[in-house]
Amino acid sequence: MRFLVPPMLLPPMLLLISALSVSPVRAETDCALGERYIELARARQEAADLDEAVQFLRQAIDACPNYEAHQSFGDLESQSPQRDDRARAVDAFVAAYELAATDAERARTLFSYSRLLNKEGDPTNAYPLIKSAHDLDPTDADIKRLSDQIEVRVNNPTKDSITRGLWDSLYKPLRLASATTAHGKATSGSLTNASGNALNSTQQPAVIIPINFETGTTIVDEPTRANIAILAHTLAAPDHPNQLFIFVGHADVRGVERNNLPLSKRRAEAIYQAVTLLEPSLRGRIEVIGKGSSEPIDFGENEQAYRANRRLQVLLR
Repeated sequence: MRFLVPPMLLPPMLLLISALSVSPVRAETDCALGERYIELARARQEAADLDEAVQFLRQAIDACPNYEAHQSFGDLESQSPQRDDRARAVDAFVAAYELAATDAERARTLFSYSRLLNKEGDPTNAYPLIKSAHDLDPTDADIKRLSDQIEVRVNNPTKDSITRGLWDSLYKPLRLASATTAHGKATSGSLTNASGNALNSTQQPAVIIPINFETGTTIVDEPTRANIAILAHTLAAPDHPNQLFIFVGHADVRGVERNNLPLSKRRAEAIYQAVTLLEPSLRGRIEVIGKGSSEPIDFGENEQAYRANRRLQVLLR
Protein backbone atom coordinates (compact mmCIF):
# COMPACT_ATOMS: atom_id res chain seq x y z
CA MET A 1 0.00 0.00 0.00
CA ARG A 2 1.33 3.50 -0.93
CA PHE A 3 1.09 6.22 1.69
CA LEU A 4 0.55 9.73 0.34
CA VAL A 5 2.02 12.60 2.28
CA PRO A 6 -0.39 15.54 2.46
CA PRO A 7 1.01 18.47 0.37
CA MET A 8 1.06 20.81 3.37
CA LEU A 9 3.65 18.53 5.04
CA LEU A 10 6.08 18.61 2.11
CA PRO A 11 8.91 21.16 2.15
CA PRO A 12 8.33 23.99 -0.35
CA MET A 13 11.32 22.90 -2.49
CA LEU A 14 9.95 19.38 -2.86
CA LEU A 15 6.56 20.76 -3.80
CA LEU A 16 8.15 22.84 -6.55
CA ILE A 17 10.20 19.92 -7.87
CA SER A 18 7.12 17.70 -7.75
CA ALA A 19 5.09 20.25 -9.70
CA LEU A 20 7.82 20.51 -12.34
CA SER A 21 8.05 16.76 -12.76
CA VAL A 22 4.37 15.89 -13.06
CA SER A 23 2.59 18.94 -14.50
CA PRO A 24 2.14 18.97 -18.25
CA VAL A 25 3.38 22.32 -19.54
CA ARG A 26 2.07 23.86 -22.73
CA ALA A 27 4.27 26.02 -24.98
CA GLU A 28 2.59 29.22 -23.85
CA THR A 29 3.53 28.53 -20.20
CA ASP A 30 7.22 27.75 -20.87
CA CYS A 31 8.34 31.07 -19.42
CA ALA A 32 6.49 30.33 -16.20
CA LEU A 33 8.36 27.04 -16.10
CA GLY A 34 11.61 28.88 -16.76
CA GLU A 35 10.96 31.17 -13.81
CA ARG A 36 10.45 28.13 -11.58
CA TYR A 37 13.78 26.71 -12.70
CA ILE A 38 15.45 30.04 -11.89
CA GLU A 39 13.92 29.92 -8.40
CA LEU A 40 15.26 26.40 -7.95
CA ALA A 41 18.69 27.50 -9.13
CA ARG A 42 18.76 30.36 -6.63
CA ALA A 43 17.81 28.00 -3.82
CA ARG A 44 20.54 25.54 -4.78
CA GLN A 45 23.06 28.37 -5.03
CA GLU A 46 22.17 29.51 -1.52
CA ALA A 47 22.76 25.92 -0.40
CA ALA A 48 26.19 26.04 -2.09
CA ASP A 49 25.19 23.35 -4.57
CA LEU A 50 26.49 25.14 -7.65
CA ASP A 51 26.48 22.12 -9.96
CA GLU A 52 22.77 21.56 -9.46
CA ALA A 53 22.12 25.31 -9.74
CA VAL A 54 23.84 25.31 -13.13
CA GLN A 55 21.67 22.41 -14.29
CA PHE A 56 18.49 24.23 -13.28
CA LEU A 57 19.65 27.31 -15.18
CA ARG A 58 20.29 25.22 -18.27
CA GLN A 59 16.71 24.02 -18.02
CA ALA A 60 15.51 27.59 -17.52
CA ILE A 61 17.25 28.66 -20.73
CA ASP A 62 15.81 25.69 -22.62
CA ALA A 63 12.32 26.47 -21.33
CA CYS A 64 12.39 30.21 -21.97
CA PRO A 65 15.58 31.98 -23.10
CA ASN A 66 15.60 35.34 -21.35
CA TYR A 67 17.99 37.88 -19.88
CA GLU A 68 17.93 36.66 -16.27
CA ALA A 69 18.44 33.00 -17.15
CA HIS A 70 21.48 33.71 -19.36
CA GLN A 71 22.96 36.28 -16.97
CA SER A 72 22.62 33.99 -13.93
CA PHE A 73 24.07 31.07 -15.89
CA GLY A 74 27.05 33.19 -16.92
CA ASP A 75 27.65 34.40 -13.37
CA LEU A 76 27.74 30.82 -12.08
CA GLU A 77 29.84 29.33 -14.87
CA SER A 78 32.37 32.16 -14.57
CA GLN A 79 33.21 30.82 -11.09
CA SER A 80 34.16 27.39 -12.41
CA PRO A 81 37.82 26.28 -12.40
CA GLN A 82 37.23 24.67 -15.80
CA ARG A 83 38.08 26.83 -18.83
CA ASP A 84 35.31 25.22 -20.92
CA ASP A 85 32.78 26.34 -18.32
CA ARG A 86 34.17 29.87 -18.34
CA ALA A 87 33.94 29.88 -22.13
CA ARG A 88 30.26 28.98 -21.78
CA ALA A 89 29.92 31.90 -19.38
CA VAL A 90 31.13 34.22 -22.14
CA ASP A 91 28.48 32.81 -24.50
CA ALA A 92 25.87 33.40 -21.80
CA PHE A 93 26.96 37.03 -21.30
CA VAL A 94 26.84 37.66 -25.05
CA ALA A 95 23.30 36.22 -25.14
CA ALA A 96 22.26 38.19 -22.04
CA TYR A 97 23.53 41.45 -23.49
CA GLU A 98 21.54 40.87 -26.65
CA LEU A 99 18.40 40.32 -24.56
CA ALA A 100 18.98 43.17 -22.09
CA ALA A 101 16.10 45.64 -22.04
CA THR A 102 17.51 48.39 -19.81
CA ASP A 103 20.76 50.26 -19.22
CA ALA A 104 20.93 48.66 -15.77
CA GLU A 105 20.84 45.16 -17.27
CA ARG A 106 23.45 46.07 -19.87
CA ALA A 107 25.73 47.52 -17.19
CA ARG A 108 25.34 44.38 -15.08
CA THR A 109 26.32 42.12 -17.98
CA LEU A 110 29.26 44.28 -19.03
CA PHE A 111 30.53 44.25 -15.45
CA SER A 112 30.30 40.45 -15.19
CA TYR A 113 31.90 39.92 -18.59
CA SER A 114 34.79 42.32 -17.97
CA ARG A 115 35.39 40.84 -14.50
CA LEU A 116 35.74 37.38 -16.02
CA LEU A 117 38.16 38.54 -18.74
CA ASN A 118 40.22 40.45 -16.19
CA LYS A 119 40.51 37.34 -14.01
CA GLU A 120 41.59 35.44 -17.11
CA GLY A 121 44.59 37.75 -17.43
CA ASP A 122 43.07 39.65 -20.35
CA PRO A 123 42.51 43.22 -19.09
CA THR A 124 42.86 44.75 -22.54
CA ASN A 125 39.69 43.10 -23.91
CA ALA A 126 37.92 43.80 -20.61
CA TYR A 127 38.74 47.51 -20.76
CA PRO A 128 36.17 48.72 -23.35
CA LEU A 129 33.48 46.64 -21.64
CA ILE A 130 34.02 48.04 -18.16
CA LYS A 131 34.34 51.58 -19.51
CA SER A 132 30.93 51.21 -21.15
CA ALA A 133 29.48 49.70 -17.96
CA HIS A 134 30.70 52.74 -16.03
CA ASP A 135 29.17 55.05 -18.63
CA LEU A 136 25.84 53.26 -18.28
CA ASP A 137 25.91 53.29 -14.46
CA PRO A 138 28.44 55.82 -13.14
CA THR A 139 27.13 55.57 -9.57
CA ASP A 140 27.85 51.86 -9.09
CA ALA A 141 30.84 51.55 -6.74
CA ASP A 142 31.72 47.98 -7.83
CA ILE A 143 31.84 48.99 -11.49
CA LYS A 144 33.99 52.03 -10.70
CA ARG A 145 36.36 49.95 -8.58
CA LEU A 146 36.80 47.30 -11.29
CA SER A 147 37.21 49.99 -13.95
CA ASP A 148 40.06 51.56 -11.98
CA GLN A 149 41.74 48.17 -11.45
CA ILE A 150 41.55 47.23 -15.13
CA GLU A 151 42.80 50.65 -16.22
CA VAL A 152 45.91 50.23 -14.08
CA ARG A 153 46.62 46.83 -15.65
CA VAL A 154 46.02 48.13 -19.18
CA ASN A 155 48.39 51.04 -18.61
CA ASN A 156 51.10 48.60 -17.49
CA PRO A 157 50.98 45.86 -20.16
CA THR A 158 53.04 42.71 -19.90
CA LYS A 159 54.08 40.15 -22.47
CA ASP A 160 51.61 37.72 -20.88
CA SER A 161 48.64 40.11 -21.08
CA ILE A 162 49.36 40.98 -24.73
CA THR A 163 49.80 37.31 -25.63
CA ARG A 164 46.59 36.35 -23.83
CA GLY A 165 44.63 39.13 -25.52
CA LEU A 166 45.77 38.22 -29.02
CA TRP A 167 46.11 34.45 -29.00
CA ASP A 168 44.37 32.96 -25.99
CA SER A 169 41.43 35.16 -25.04
CA LEU A 170 37.93 33.98 -24.15
CA TYR A 171 36.61 37.25 -25.58
CA LYS A 172 33.75 37.17 -28.07
CA PRO A 173 32.12 40.29 -29.55
CA LEU A 174 28.82 41.48 -28.19
CA ARG A 175 25.60 41.73 -30.14
CA LEU A 176 22.59 43.93 -29.57
CA ALA A 177 19.17 43.43 -31.09
CA SER A 178 17.48 46.49 -32.59
CA ALA A 179 16.06 48.42 -29.69
CA THR A 180 15.71 51.84 -28.14
CA THR A 181 17.96 52.90 -25.30
CA ALA A 182 16.68 54.36 -22.07
CA HIS A 183 17.63 57.73 -23.54
CA GLY A 184 15.25 57.25 -26.47
CA LYS A 185 17.92 56.62 -29.12
CA ALA A 186 17.33 53.83 -31.61
CA THR A 187 20.25 51.42 -31.73
CA SER A 188 19.42 49.79 -35.09
CA GLY A 189 21.29 46.69 -34.03
CA SER A 190 24.51 48.51 -33.13
CA LEU A 191 26.15 48.60 -29.73
CA THR A 192 25.66 51.85 -27.85
CA ASN A 193 26.30 53.16 -24.38
CA ALA A 194 24.04 55.36 -22.29
CA SER A 195 24.88 58.43 -24.37
CA GLY A 196 24.08 56.68 -27.63
CA ASN A 197 27.78 56.37 -28.53
CA ALA A 198 28.94 53.30 -30.40
CA LEU A 199 30.53 50.63 -28.19
CA ASN A 200 33.71 49.31 -29.78
CA SER A 201 33.35 45.54 -30.19
CA THR A 202 35.91 44.11 -32.59
CA GLN A 203 35.21 40.92 -34.47
CA GLN A 204 38.77 39.57 -34.27
CA PRO A 205 41.36 39.13 -31.51
CA ALA A 206 42.75 42.52 -30.52
CA VAL A 207 44.64 44.29 -27.78
CA ILE A 208 44.70 47.92 -26.79
CA ILE A 209 48.26 49.06 -26.25
CA PRO A 210 48.61 52.17 -24.10
CA ILE A 211 51.02 53.91 -26.43
CA ASN A 212 49.57 57.38 -26.14
CA PHE A 213 50.45 60.41 -28.18
CA GLU A 214 50.88 64.07 -27.47
CA THR A 215 47.98 66.15 -28.78
CA GLY A 216 48.05 66.66 -32.55
CA THR A 217 51.35 64.79 -33.02
CA THR A 218 52.91 61.37 -33.61
CA ILE A 219 55.16 61.83 -30.57
CA VAL A 220 54.62 59.13 -27.94
CA ASP A 221 54.23 60.57 -24.47
CA GLU A 222 56.83 59.75 -21.83
CA PRO A 223 54.63 57.56 -19.54
CA THR A 224 53.90 55.02 -22.29
CA ARG A 225 57.12 55.10 -24.34
CA ALA A 226 58.47 51.93 -22.70
CA ASN A 227 55.43 49.98 -23.94
CA ILE A 228 56.79 50.10 -27.50
CA ALA A 229 59.58 47.68 -26.59
CA ILE A 230 57.18 45.35 -24.73
CA LEU A 231 54.93 45.29 -27.79
CA ALA A 232 57.77 44.70 -30.24
CA HIS A 233 59.32 41.81 -28.30
CA THR A 234 55.91 40.16 -27.74
CA LEU A 235 54.87 40.28 -31.41
CA ALA A 236 58.28 39.02 -32.54
CA ALA A 237 58.31 36.04 -30.15
CA PRO A 238 59.13 32.74 -31.92
CA ASP A 239 55.80 31.17 -30.90
CA HIS A 240 54.03 32.81 -33.88
CA PRO A 241 56.74 33.34 -36.52
CA ASN A 242 54.42 33.96 -39.49
CA GLN A 243 51.65 35.89 -37.77
CA LEU A 244 50.46 39.06 -39.50
CA PHE A 245 49.18 42.07 -37.59
CA ILE A 246 47.22 45.27 -38.10
CA PHE A 247 48.20 48.46 -36.28
CA VAL A 248 45.22 50.78 -35.86
CA GLY A 249 45.88 54.38 -34.88
CA HIS A 250 43.24 56.41 -33.03
CA ALA A 251 42.71 60.08 -32.24
CA ASP A 252 40.61 61.89 -29.64
CA VAL A 253 37.41 63.72 -30.55
CA ARG A 254 38.87 67.21 -30.59
CA GLY A 255 39.70 68.78 -33.91
CA VAL A 256 38.08 67.93 -37.23
CA GLU A 257 37.88 64.41 -38.60
CA ARG A 258 39.52 65.30 -41.92
CA ASN A 259 42.66 65.98 -39.87
CA ASN A 260 42.19 63.26 -37.26
CA LEU A 261 41.92 60.43 -39.79
CA PRO A 262 45.34 60.93 -41.47
CA LEU A 263 46.88 61.80 -38.11
CA SER A 264 45.73 58.50 -36.61
CA LYS A 265 47.28 56.58 -39.52
CA ARG A 266 50.56 58.47 -39.16
CA ARG A 267 50.60 57.47 -35.50
CA ALA A 268 50.24 53.80 -36.41
CA GLU A 269 53.01 54.20 -39.00
CA ALA A 270 55.28 55.78 -36.39
CA ILE A 271 54.83 52.78 -34.08
CA TYR A 272 55.44 50.43 -37.02
CA GLN A 273 58.78 52.11 -37.64
CA ALA A 274 59.65 51.92 -33.94
CA VAL A 275 58.83 48.22 -33.44
CA THR A 276 60.54 47.11 -36.67
CA LEU A 277 63.64 49.01 -35.64
CA LEU A 278 63.68 46.96 -32.44
CA GLU A 279 62.55 43.71 -34.10
CA PRO A 280 63.43 43.62 -37.83
CA SER A 281 61.62 40.27 -38.23
CA LEU A 282 58.34 42.19 -38.04
CA ARG A 283 58.99 44.06 -41.30
CA GLY A 284 56.36 43.25 -43.90
CA ARG A 285 54.10 41.59 -41.34
CA ILE A 286 52.20 44.67 -40.16
CA GLU A 287 49.44 46.54 -42.00
CA VAL A 288 48.82 50.12 -40.88
CA ILE A 289 45.44 51.90 -40.82
CA GLY A 290 43.87 54.87 -39.05
CA LYS A 291 40.40 55.23 -37.56
CA GLY A 292 40.49 58.89 -36.61
CA SER A 293 38.22 59.62 -33.66
CA SER A 294 35.45 57.23 -34.74
CA GLU A 295 36.11 54.56 -32.07
CA PRO A 296 36.71 56.20 -28.69
CA ILE A 297 37.36 53.89 -25.77
CA ASP A 298 36.59 56.51 -23.12
CA PHE A 299 33.57 58.76 -23.66
CA GLY A 300 34.59 61.26 -21.02
CA GLU A 301 35.27 64.91 -21.82
CA ASN A 302 38.46 65.45 -19.89
CA GLU A 303 42.20 65.12 -20.52
CA GLN A 304 42.30 61.58 -19.09
CA ALA A 305 39.68 60.43 -21.61
CA TYR A 306 41.31 62.30 -24.50
CA ARG A 307 44.69 60.77 -23.69
CA ALA A 308 43.22 57.25 -23.51
CA ASN A 309 41.64 57.70 -26.93
CA ARG A 310 44.92 58.75 -28.57
CA ARG A 311 46.08 55.16 -28.67
CA LEU A 312 47.28 52.20 -30.72
CA GLN A 313 45.24 49.05 -31.23
CA VAL A 314 46.78 45.79 -32.45
CA LEU A 315 44.76 43.15 -34.27
CA LEU A 316 45.62 39.78 -35.75
CA ARG A 317 45.42 39.68 -39.54
